[in-house]
Amino acid sequence: MKQKLCEFEKNVLAALKKCGFDFSDGLALGAAVSGGADSISLLYSLAEILRFQNIPLFVITVNHFIRPDEETCADAAFVVKECESLRSRGYDVTCEPVELARGEVERLSKERGAGLEEAARFLRYQAFDSFIKKHKLSALCLAHNKNDQLETLLMRFLQGCWVDSAGGIQKRRGSYIRPLLDISRDEIEAYLRQRSLVWRTDSTNSDTSYFRNRVRNILVPLLNENFEGWQTALLSGGEKAVMDSAVILQSVNNVPIDDSKQGEGQISVLRKDFDPLADGIKIRVMMKMCGLLEKNQAGENSERIPFSFFKDVLSAAYGSSGGAAQAVQTHSPAQTKPFSKFFSDIEISVKKDCLFVKKHKKIHTDLVFFDIIEEKGSYDFPFGRLFVQADGQIIINDFATDLKCRFPFCVRNFCPGDEVLNAEGKMKSIADVFAGWKIPERERALVPLIQALNEEGEIKALLAGFLGYKDWIVK
Repeated sequence: MKQKLCEFEKNVLAALKKCGFDFSDGLALGAAVSGGADSISLLYSLAEILRFQNIPLFVITVNHFIRPDEETCADAAFVVKECESLRSRGYDVTCEPVELARGEVERLSKERGAGLEEAARFLRYQAFDSFIKKHKLSALCLAHNKNDQLETLLMRFLQGCWVDSAGGIQKRRGSYIRPLLDISRDEIEAYLRQRSLVWRTDSTNSDTSYFRNRVRNILVPLLNENFEGWQTALLSGGEKAVMDSAVILQSVNNVPIDDSKQGEGQISVLRKDFDPLADGIKIRVMMKMCGLLEKNQAGENSERIPFSFFKDVLSAAYGSSGGAAQAVQTHSPAQTKPFSKFFSDIEISVKKDCLFVKKHKKIHTDLVFFDIIEEKGSYDFPFGRLFVQADGQIIINDFATDLKCRFPFCVRNFCPGDEVLNAEGKMKSIADVFAGWKIPERERALVPLIQALNEEGEIKALLAGFLGYKDWIVK
């Protein structure tokens, strides 16, 4: 019996083949289904495609418990019911609902100093990875579509991302494939209406406190109304970014890195190989070395090391800023001075023959620093070097702050119960400030507090700008 597919399903089939799924005997395919329009269209199109291929479809739906039970539990039940309906009609579809522990997303969000979206995504992909291994899947299909791609490209541009990320969502990454990535939301909904299928709508889609929703509901309509052809131009730019990224990655991978002591928390590169590189490649190599250490010891690259940290390394060790004007600047070993700089438990040091990246077992949250500054000069702290000019302006690791202090003053790190004055003239918990800035717990001890030495002893500033966050300066 010859299989008859509609145009939408043919497009999904072609996308699967482009992603490398070859429909061989013995293969198994999975799909992540939330109950929304995108994932329901994915579920039904895959069911039709696989029906005559003797390939089973394993479906996973994840309940994060971050919305009201009547909504999130109903979504999961809806997906289970749809899969049971398909199975009753002869489709080889099996559904496995996964429930995260209540409060787990909130706990991880607080622990990592990240938003709920990021924490939910992390836990969701953990569940996906386990699901793939359990069922020995050849691939797991995700329902990202063309509109998601456009939103992602806009978000990454607004976030000032590297060219690596400027290419947007990849059609295939490891075991994950996205067969709807070239299909628009309008095409998806037309397919669902054609088949008289229903779907669930996430109530948070209209909540513009989420970054993606602001892009989707505010920025995209503005662009559609005022900038004809922006979608094609943006997608084309993303493709170019992917090509550029491949060239950069090749250059980075050609740099010989000594990882023989990776198990001991140390990676190095010879300066004769490192110093002649352009600043942009230098930073990528350091990022790669930090990532290798993080993955080796923590199982994943969970540390968000800010771009400003790597720029500070270049500035202090090489006298360059890592900015656009120095994008092709290179250095000889004779130009470079010995240097060491910390970010949390990562240390980058430049010595006579090598650049080292080390991961220290002792987390900086164990550190306590306290010093009284009575005159201009340079002072060493666990977070790096603090320089005070004659007029009281503070510079941290060559990062000039807007703060000018009156001598003498105290430099120390955060203690539980610390408060600072806000713009409304009220006291605000510094712990809440750090949480709002999404500073992970283990990095908070690195943020210097500037405290006046008067009877009130008020805190005049929190200086986290040099770490890539913000400065809080009491006016």
